[in-house]
Amino acid sequence: MPAIAAHDGPVAVTGCSGFTGGHMVRELVLHGYQVRACIRDASSWRGKDCVQYLESLPNIEIRDGCDLFTPHSYDDAFRGCSAVFHVAAVLGNSADGKSQPLGSGDVSQDVYDGGIVGTQNVIDSVNASESVRRLVYTSSMAAVSGAKGAGLPKGYEWTEEDWASDEVDPERWNHPLNSYSRSKVDTEHLINSAADASGGKWDAITMNPAMICGPILFKAQVGQWIEQIGRIANGEAPNWPRPYDMNYNIIDVRDLVKAHRLAAESNVDHRNSKGGPRYVMHGSGGRSSLQLSTELKHIIREEFPSFELGSPVTTRSNGDPIVVESNTVNDCKKAKELLGATIRPVEDTVRSVVETSIELGIIQPRIALS
Repeated sequence: MPAIAAHDGPVAVTGCSGFTGGHMVRELVLHGYQVRACIRDASSWRGKDCVQYLESLPNIEIRDGCDLFTPHSYDDAFRGCSAVFHVAAVLGNSADGKSQPLGSGDVSQDVYDGGIVGTQNVIDSVNASESVRRLVYTSSMAAVSGAKGAGLPKGYEWTEEDWASDEVDPERWNHPLNSYSRSKVDTEHLINSAADASGGKWDAITMNPAMICGPILFKAQVGQWIEQIGRIANGEAPNWPRPYDMNYNIIDVRDLVKAHRLAAESNVDHRNSKGGPRYVMHGSGGRSSLQLSTELKHIIREEFPSFELGSPVTTRSNGDPIVVESNTVNDCKKAKELLGATIRPVEDTVRSVVETSIELGIIQPRIALS
């Protein structure tokens, strides 16, 4: 399947009010693309914030009413496009029965359906377009690394050949707690099967990012991992998904969306590459992971030495310390080798989170008493 380029016509991006989606639009227009930015509801607080930002960019067509839970809602947006960057997803912190008005209100079910049902609707619109020839899907490391990690030898490196469902008891795999990982695994398989069934009309590439961090473009993007870094810089404890110490496996959103674009523009035989048409996107500045209470907090302290910092909970209720270990290794060797992906220093990523959180008035750090 030939690579796409800016002169091939417009491209569409789903989930543009989200963190990665907004950055994906920015990356594309900066490289000359005409972008159709798909959002669910331009009249919502999130939609208004997103639209205000998008209208500051060149070569943007905002397509309102594109809802993962509504069949054919992407038909018009995709018509005439050469490629679709499917970034939209339903996350655990947004599936609250309010943010997704057409969902069931059950968090685990809406997270799963946001992948399977939502992506089937995207696929149907791709097929209806008669013009899209490449779909780039934003999956997750949650579809790569999984429960088997605890039993792997120290230093095992996750690659595109790993699936989170590998060697997992079916009853455990189908538990609601695994709805996000299950959604990403099953959606990847769904997309690959649909691409095959298209008879060569379009192909699919999957990007598998770790914890996505980096500069915030507009307030509605705040959530998940970037919010927790901001909270530490603001003298607060993290609160999502829990207040406890943990490892952070970081990919800078700017590196991630660049890799998306490079994948779409690449003539590499993605399907027959090692691990198939998927790319692990994990950076952490060359480190596999960063412990929140030590390494990550140290970076914030080094970059902003005058701030009074918050801390995660490092002991259990009985006083026992929370042990944070990482037995496995993460990297994005395939993306760097085949796509020319680049990874910036993690210090740059963390600093940009804090700086933009301050600039947008999201946090107001306190100066520590000397």
